[in-house]
Amino acid sequence: MLKFKIFEIPEGPSQRAVQLQPEDLDLGNIPFKGGSIEIEFYRTIEFIRANFSISARVELICDRSLDIFEYPVEKDYEVLFKTEKVDESADEYGAIRNFDTKYQQIDLEQDVRDTILLVLPVKKLHPRFLDQDGKPKEFLNQQFGDTPEEGEDYIDPRWEALKELKK
Repeated sequence: MLKFKIFEIPEGPSQRAVQLQPEDLDLGNIPFKGGSIEIEFYRTIEFIRANFSISARVELICDRSLDIFEYPVEKDYEVLFKTEKVDESADEYGAIRNFDTKYQQIDLEQDVRDTILLVLPVKKLHPRFLDQDGKPKEFLNQQFGDTPEEGEDYIDPRWEALKELKK
């Protein structure tokens, strides 16, 4: 789905749009719900540059409530495929890759998959726990039992019971 034959990409600038179905992309244990990718190619004799914009949805489980929710993914990424042999590298903004000379094609699947996975939040919170700016709302911490007065040393009674068992 995201493999393109080099001879099918015209010299100079060109564009492709790809619709992704849930079964088109494997994100491991994160359910992919589908999306679209707009790809802008620029081909010369020495390289092919592929700039793509991802607009997709994944299904996440809230770390706080364990509710399932859909998370939108929007990200741009650039991959440069070189004809000369280069050391492949990648960062959060782009990658440099070698052509697949055996099949004469370029493959964007790994870069699309990695781009989606890197956009996912570390702390997955359901939208109801976020304010309008996307920041977590204040969470009410509850404490049970008596709280010690300021300046008073508090020793958990469970530790005292354990010390008694030791004797």
